[in-house]
Amino acid sequence: MTTLIDWNNFNSSLLIEVTRPTGVFTSTGVAINKNTVLTAAHCLEGEILKIRISTEAVYDKQGHFYEVESFNLHPDYDGKKSNYRCDLAKIKLKGELPAETKFYPIIKNDSDLTGTLMRLGFGARGKDNVRTLVNPEFKNLRSVEKVLELNDKYSYSGDSGGPVFLQNKGQMYLVAIHSTLSHGPKGKYSFNPLLSSHREWISA
Repeated sequence: MTTLIDWNNFNSSLLIEVTRPTGVFTSTGVAINKNTVLTAAHCLEGEILKIRISTEAVYDKQGHFYEVESFNLHPDYDGKKSNYRCDLAKIKLKGELPAETKFYPIIKNDSDLTGTLMRLGFGARGKDNVRTLVNPEFKNLRSVEKVLELNDKYSYSGDSGGPVFLQNKGQMYLVAIHSTLSHGPKGKYSFNPLLSSHREWISA
């Protein structure tokens, strides 16, 4: 039996286009309200000329974009020491996202992640950057680093900054932001900073 995904439930997962002196790059983010987007800090490091946000399911350079008013990296993020701990950035949009955008609450208790985990991203699959949903499996909860590890073999360049959701008893929660992928003897796994641990910074 095939289950059809209602993509309208995931329209808060957005593509981020970043223009740098060396070219144009894409990553992923998630809206937590009508004008605030979370992503990974490493996606916004260095010299940036312009940032635009797309709500479309497929990346179109000529499509409609939302302009960015400002952005800031998590104050405890240090890309030289760690590319996943506190790997968070917050973007403020100039305008408001569409009224039909579905926002989900940040989970309050991330010590119990019973349910279905879902990660979304706009990584380059084939020739296009398309909003894609995968179901990684729980691997480990690193309480010191405040990071969720997932068995995650479907991460591609451009997925960074995408949301990790948890569906539990019919309710959807925002759990983490996708940071990076690593390889080990047992396969591929990802590091994802937990959002509940940074609630004060997110809401500031």
